[in-house]
Amino acid sequence: MTRMRLRLLFCLILLVVGCNNGPTHLLAQQAIPNDTLITLERSTCYGTCPDYKVTISADGKVTFEGRQFVKTKGAAHGSITLEGLRQLLAEFDKAKYFSLRDKYETEEDGCPESWTDHPTAITSIRVNGKSKSISHYQGCRDGKGAYPKALTELEDRIDQIAGTNQWIK
Repeated sequence: MTRMRLRLLFCLILLVVGCNNGPTHLLAQQAIPNDTLITLERSTCYGTCPDYKVTISADGKVTFEGRQFVKTKGAAHGSITLEGLRQLLAEFDKAKYFSLRDKYETEEDGCPESWTDHPTAITSIRVNGKSKSISHYQGCRDGKGAYPKALTELEDRIDQIAGTNQWIK
């Protein structure tokens, strides 16, 4: 009887350990949908805010289009790893992107406060046949900073993972 309990306990431990390792491994191996396309576009402000657009495709190719107040004007190209692309997709999920409004520009759009002279960030994603775009005026504030915070953090992560600083500064 004790031997049977030990076997059962051993099987249970293997099952728990196997389940904990499984999802992480599967996520790392998960294929990126072929139609994946992520964009971030930032506009000028009353001043010298960088004006550019960055596009990231399903194969990790990054295209930067510098317009004003950037180091690189015109097109520049780079790439990110598939792991970086998976991180970006996870960031969109974390921000609950498809649940957010289509724009945050005025009080009517859900902005608690609207400050003037800020740039606008326009993000978009297409994945698995589903698309969404959000126009986010950076003057949309809630007293603690840009609102909504999750969208602002997503915009910054796109820049970080795409490596846009190399073309901006």
